[in-house]
Amino acid sequence: MLENAWFLLTFIIVAIILSSDPKSSIVGGQKSQLDSLFTSTSDGQKFFRVITWGLIGMFYSTTLLLSYYS
Repeated sequence: MLENAWFLLTFIIVAIILSSDPKSSIVGGQKSQLDSLFTSTSDGQKFFRVITWGLIGMFYSTTLLLSYYS
């Protein structure tokens, strides 16, 4: 059961990372390249970042539990 949760977390994390587009945070073509590096991220990207880090924390905890019980 714990292994299934571990595999599911792995696939969800990979899917979220591969589906996110880091280039979409650039807010307009008229800004210089240096200015675009310092633009703030959108709310959607912040949400996905929080979800991703939460899933990574769960993945780490599940890995520790699997190593403890094996």
